[in-house]
Parts: sequence; C-alpha cells; structure tokens
Amino acid sequence: MAETTGFLDFSYQGESYKTWYKVVGDLKSTTATPLVLLHGGPGIPNPYLDPHTTLYASHRIPLVFYDQVGCGLSTHLPDKPASFWTIPLFVVELENVLASLGISGKFDLLGHSWGSILASEFITTRQPQGLRRLVLADPLASMALWEVGVNKLLKHFPEGLPGDAEET
Repeated sequence: MAETTGFLDFSYQGESYKTWYKVVGDLKSTTATPLVLLHGGPGIPNPYLDPHTTLYASHRIPLVFYDQVGCGLSTHLPDKPASFWTIPLFVVELENVLASLGISGKFDLLGHSWGSILASEFITTRQPQGLRRLVLADPLASMALWEVGVNKLLKHFPEGLPGDAEET
C-alpha cells in the first residue's frame, strides 16, 4: 500500500508551524475522490483512525490523515494561551492541508467527535466548492448537552477517584 508522510508549512497570525500528514494511496494518479479524516480530541493524534485504510485497500480511495497543530507529530505549542486555541485556527489549518496537497477542488471529509465540530464549522463558514461528501462520526452538536450527559455519567463513578473536584 502506497504511503507518504511529511510536513506542511502552516502560518497563522504571523507565526509559522508544521502540520504532519500521511497520505495512503496516490492523490495524483487516481480519479477517486480523496477522503480527509479529521481526528477527535482536540489532542488525540490520528493513528486511531488507521482502520479506515481498508477503504484504500478495498476501493482505492486515497486517504489523508493529519495531526492538527498542538497534537501528535505536528508543532506543539504548550506555552500558547487558551485564547489561541480557537476553531478558526483549525479551519485555517484544514484549508492549508487541502491546498498544499492540491485536493481543495475535490475531496470528501470525515470528522470524528471534535473533528465533526471542525468539519461543521469549515463547511458552514467556508462553503468549500470542492467538498463532495461529508461524514460526521460521533458528532458533538451541543456543548451544553454534552456537559449534561457527562455530568450524569460522572454521578455513577465512585467518590475519591483521582481528579475529583473534592480532592483538589
């Protein structure tokens, strides 16, 4: 299976970063629409999405994986304030990935968990003409509802677990 990895230069707010990527298949010599996978987290690097490589093996669909800035093999920025980590940052990075790999004119997008938030923001704010298909896997449609659900689940955990608010 053909696999290419590398780094893409990425600029945001006057600073430069590196976005690590992996392409499974060949983006140039195929008529198949490439599938770009947006990982969850933010902060969970892409390897857990590797089972999707079966799409290339079975249907010759080229796949693009990348680690969003601050995660995995991309530039880490531990000293950036919380205000730096915005959805627009990741939208600009996604645009850069698509343009740098030459696929912004024709691509499919799969967003998992946090990646579905990124995908939703990307398509609603940028309305990309090259987007053919969108898949949202385990999307988070409402942070308020997510917090309600998580708080219900946490009530079932035993008291005294590391990280409990009462311990700090």
